[in-house]
Amino acid sequence: MAYRIDLEGCINCGWCRRACPTETVVFFLTHQRTHLIKPEGCIDCAICARVCPVNVISYDPSYEHDPDQLAAAKEHARGWARKQRLVAQQRKARAAAAAAARPPIPQPLSPIAMGERGERGAEVRG
Repeated sequence: MAYRIDLEGCINCGWCRRACPTETVVFFLTHQRTHLIKPEGCIDCAICARVCPVNVISYDPSYEHDPDQLAAAKEHARGWARKQRLVAQQRKARAAAAAAARPPIPQPLSPIAMGERGERGAEVRG
């Protein structure tokens, strides 16, 4: 069991390739400018089918996995997920450090503090 891309409808957006946790969606294996799923690495997660904007990725029940290949593909997907979490944590840490290093943004004075004519300390007339 695996997923398959209809080569005629593929618009080459690359969303499936970027989303695949086993990195088995490849580009240019065919002589067309389309993506292709290598079935031996597919773990049937359906992420590629969910992100496809033109719905050309479908389930192919005709492929039978070798149990060893499937176990290796699932382990690769776990490693990919660990890497993605680490990258997200590093990105969040860099953003927090950058925010802490920036000077504070001055807050505008409230209308009560400015007065009607914009004079600081003037009384508000009602």
